[in-house]
Amino acid sequence: MNAGFEPILNDIKSSAKRIELLPSVLSVKEQFHRTYTIRSDSLHGMLLKNTGGIVIDHWLRFYGTGKLNFVERNNLVPFDNIVIAEDVLGGLFVRMKNGHIGYFAPDCLELEDMEIGLGSFFWWCLHGDTDTFYKDYRWEHWLDDLSDLDYDNGIAFYPFLWAEAKNLESRKRCVVPMAELIGLEFEFLRQLG
Repeated sequence: MNAGFEPILNDIKSSAKRIELLPSVLSVKEQFHRTYTIRSDSLHGMLLKNTGGIVIDHWLRFYGTGKLNFVERNNLVPFDNIVIAEDVLGGLFVRMKNGHIGYFAPDCLELEDMEIGLGSFFWWCLHGDTDTFYKDYRWEHWLDDLSDLDYDNGIAFYPFLWAEAKNLESRKRCVVPMAELIGLEFEFLRQLG
């Protein structure tokens, strides 16, 4: 582990949330280095170099060079910008050209500027009020339901979150592959033109 990663690791360990730090995989690291150039001394570079991904409260997932494969996940989306993280609903966190983090929201299928940089976003994920951010989309016992969810899967709702429904409880919920969930979002956008 890189010495520069120690302060980041301490910040991760000090979080009151449930954090899982996934191990890096050499073949995925090599795939990443063949495909992307991200400064290794930046926060993002440190996360990619030292983790296979980070899972926060079973809900938020930072991509890395392991199970949460940064390259494969970015290949799922038609953005020019880099996607750095996802949530279980198919929401995507994107590095925008202005340096801010944007949220591609699964309820409106639009990229919304969060008006914060990566460092503030990472801190918010570890220590901030993510419960309020997601309050309209968390069901009773969501944490228990997600505890065994594979990181290649997400939660889909029907009617879809971008479609009208009475409330969250009126929607059916099921586990689907993240590739399918993200693919559906962009296919719907493509059909809208």
